Amino acid sequence: MAADALWDHIVEEAVGIGSLSVDYEGLMRRLGRPRAAAQIGPALLDALADRYRRQYPSCALYEFSQAGATYLFDLASDVGGPQEDRTVAVWTVTPPTVAKRDTAYQRGFPMQPGAEGAAVDRGHVIPHLSGGEFGPNIFRQDRALNRGWSEPGKRYRALEREAARTAGTLYFAHLLYDDNSAYPTEIEIGLLRGDELYVERFDNRPYRT
Repeated sequence: MAADALWDHIVEEAVGIGSLSVDYEGLMRRLGRPRAAAQIGPALLDALADRYRRQYPSCALYEFSQAGATYLFDLASDVGGPQEDRTVAVWTVTPPTVAKRDTAYQRGFPMQPGAEGAAVDRGHVIPHLSGGEFGPNIFRQDRALNRGWSEPGKRYRALEREAARTAGTLYFAHLLYDDNSAYPTEIEIGLLRGDELYVERFDNRPYRT
């Protein structure tokens, strides 16, 4: 199957899958075995880029690397798109050690409450525990989700820690939007467990109406 047809098939199969945006299981089956992070990461970004282009045709998607992670970023302002510039997805392989967190930097740029009045944090798409830094790695995140205060937040934090605990683990995150802001509605995060990709989806704007 040609590359374009492959991603079309993967995205189309996601309809009816339930809670996930892409048929991740189908993607993994088509990659075959053995499965390496260097193969899976780019395949994930290809599938997620295709999905995003279908939703936001006036986009300008770029891939770049920062601190060992590979980002898929929409620089919509480059083509006059109506949406804000924003990160779409990122993947990395967790490192054995990370630098100390720069808390002073974060305190210098506080986040205003979300549009629904909910408290938000400067969330890290790739968590600091896995080498995530600032810039495109920062997004507006529901505070209870980010800090593990809610039940979904506890699961979210557990997945972050699981990936960070074992250096060399593939970890990725996908930010989902339903408007033109850079405030994601939902977040998918996943990690490679052996040969299987485990993914969960989380509500990032639980108070929206």
